[in-house]
Amino acid sequence: MQWRLGGSRDGAWQSATFTAEDPAAAEQLAGLAKVLVESRGHRLTRDEVYARVLDDGPKAQSALTLAKWVKLWAEDRKPVRPDHPGVDEIQEDTLAGYLGVLKLRVLPFMGHMLLSEIDEDTIRDWVKWLKATRVRRTKANPTGRPISAQSVRRAHGVLHQVLGAAVPKHIPYNPAARPHGTRKNRVGLPKVIPFEGMFLTPYEVDLIYANCDASVKDLWFLLVRTGLRLGEALVLRVQDVTLDGAHPEIRVRRALKKGQRIGLPKSSKSRREVSISAAVVKMLRKRCKDKRPGDLLFPSTEGYVWRENNLRRRHWLPAVAEAQRCAEHPPALPPKPKAGPRRKLRPDEVSTCACPGRLKRAPRLHDGRHTHVSQLISEGWDLFKIQRRLGHQSYSTTVNIYGHLDKSNDAANLDALDRRLAMMHDEQAA
Repeated sequence: MQWRLGGSRDGAWQSATFTAEDPAAAEQLAGLAKVLVESRGHRLTRDEVYARVLDDGPKAQSALTLAKWVKLWAEDRKPVRPDHPGVDEIQEDTLAGYLGVLKLRVLPFMGHMLLSEIDEDTIRDWVKWLKATRVRRTKANPTGRPISAQSVRRAHGVLHQVLGAAVPKHIPYNPAARPHGTRKNRVGLPKVIPFEGMFLTPYEVDLIYANCDASVKDLWFLLVRTGLRLGEALVLRVQDVTLDGAHPEIRVRRALKKGQRIGLPKSSKSRREVSISAAVVKMLRKRCKDKRPGDLLFPSTEGYVWRENNLRRRHWLPAVAEAQRCAEHPPALPPKPKAGPRRKLRPDEVSTCACPGRLKRAPRLHDGRHTHVSQLISEGWDLFKIQRRLGHQSYSTTVNIYGHLDKSNDAANLDALDRRLAMMHDEQAA
């Protein structure tokens, strides 16, 4: 192969020839050299190419760039049957999310590099580049803001998975993995502030419920009393509920995905049965009346599956805003136009008083799930049982989000400890 040094017309001609007893092996070496030279903008000399390609170390193991490997990796993981992915396959929407992260956060920095050239120093430099990346530039904020620590860590996790799949066929080890016995954060990953859900009081729940319109009233009731994910509740059908018998329940078998696609629940443990109370049975019985088994329980006003953004913008945010307004101290009315009626209050135009009768927080629909868990814990449910009810894949997820709420018997145990310490003190004094 031949190329001009630097890729310009004035660059010195360079050439490299590869021979081997097996023609296929020589062709592979030549292909590796071509990829290497092109990935470096033709800035490698002939001797540098020979030194890298003919090296017996790991750099000679693969002629694949990361970008090419990502395509192969993604193709290999597409489910044969999207509606029934296998154990080792990734759901379509999850795979699409991974590819989006790779395209936006990974490939612009190292997509041109050979797999064998990516090492821990590369990963460290990439993490620095990510942390310096700015997003959401607007006229009001032209510099934008740094991407979140969670986004950086998610990108690293996806890269870790992709590079791990290349071991040992293309690279001898995963450069994104932490070697055994070394410190945890070797590449400078930012710390993530633990997530804190919004746990509403019964009064706050009822206040929002009183201000919900018919489109979202029963849905909010269901989320707070079952802990279902919104995407699971929006695609519930009549055939997914059992209302008669000793054990009424909801069977979670579907979930709403990106692009309005209906697919499988988030994980294997998200496919579950959720027991329901008599109050939920009463509400669902009204919802099921005169409907066929395949009909939606919570359809949109047009009879289709809700678009989450439309549901939130048109019905949920106005309900929350109304609950945040005080009758005695309402927000200022919008200015009256020269012609036509005065516009309605926006969801961000609420009261600012400290009156106890109004909502002072702005929860999401998903906070109905968090609120349900807080109520279960206050009733003495253990976290293992709650994990199964929520459909979390791992127990650690449940503990990380809700473990701090479990204060069962804390006061009684501390009082008993005080009594034991007092007795020990009296014995020593005697």
